[in-house]
Amino acid sequence: MSKSENTSIEITFDKGEAIVNFNGNFTLKEGPYYKNFKNFTKQIEAANSVSLNFQNVKKYDSFLVAAYFKFAEFCNEKQVKLKIINQTEEIGNMIAILTKGLSDKNLFEEERKRSRFFVSINEIGKRTQTVLEDAYHFVEFFGDLIIKFFSLAIFPMQVRWKEFPYQFLRAGLAALPIIVLIIFLIGLITGYQGAIQLKQFGADIFIANLIGISITRELAPLMTAILVAGRSGSAFAAEIGTMKVSEEVDALRSMGFNITNFLVMPRVLGVVLAMPFLTIIADIAGVAGGLVAAITILDVTVAGYMNQLQIAVSISDILTGIGKSVIFGFAISAVGCFRGMQVRGGAESVGKFTTASVVTGIFLIILFDSIFTFVFQALGI
Repeated sequence: MSKSENTSIEITFDKGEAIVNFNGNFTLKEGPYYKNFKNFTKQIEAANSVSLNFQNVKKYDSFLVAAYFKFAEFCNEKQVKLKIINQTEEIGNMIAILTKGLSDKNLFEEERKRSRFFVSINEIGKRTQTVLEDAYHFVEFFGDLIIKFFSLAIFPMQVRWKEFPYQFLRAGLAALPIIVLIIFLIGLITGYQGAIQLKQFGADIFIANLIGISITRELAPLMTAILVAGRSGSAFAAEIGTMKVSEEVDALRSMGFNITNFLVMPRVLGVVLAMPFLTIIADIAGVAGGLVAAITILDVTVAGYMNQLQIAVSISDILTGIGKSVIFGFAISAVGCFRGMQVRGGAESVGKFTTASVVTGIFLIILFDSIFTFVFQALGI
């Protein structure tokens, strides 16, 4: 609420509808008290519709139209329905005359139609601004989460540990069947494709090198992370997003709970600790798939395959994949929780940010994997 001695604007909410009550005098004399209308529009960002109530307006001039214009401009940008209630005929006529030529659908439509170049540049600018703001908030959230993560060594009881076993089993044990199946098939496909080439040069036994190194260093941690992003990352976004919509998160804050420690940390820890176990099992499944391809197409025995595998794959290859999986797990869970905390409005917003959590999670997995590839090559690992 903002007010002077003779005027005030009060905002109330009723089932998703924001009701903006104009009280008192709205003349140019009261203009200095309303220098920044963003203070009001921020309060109605989550509203499904906006109603301007002019019932208690006493004195007015063109300043009242300017105030209406600011709310109309905001609703147009957010594509929110705007309506006026309890207005007198004189107020309606004044608004109609002073806003003549401005479309309710787009207040600047005629101006924008004059230049397609302006529209294109403006759209690029808006999208760039949205991406940069999103990146800024994510880095801020990511940094806070890392601080909380390392502070566990000093304050271990700040996390809701009762939730941790459930999140660990859901991210780990529940994902095991689909991960084993997918990685086994990837190992099988890679083995068949590699066998065709190796057979031409009589290098059948080196199928173990191909499968062992590619699975342990790259394919197992990468595909495991992508599958977990699709399962757990999206689930986190949907759960926390639904809690935001139903105002459960606000209720927890009002009761004094730290949302990061209460909701985010158990999920992050569950995924981070489950990923190494899933990666190890995925390594076994992928190697088994390659073995099936080797003994089916090539003149290779099980013993020969396993012996060559021991020669080709070192412990550093396995640890490299496990190390990647921990970072991937942290990124996946952090993105899922972050997107869930971004949800505003209703069910449509939950679906939007759930999808965004999967897309962002997979992008970060590929990005981090690329960075690891260059770093490991530079270090000779």
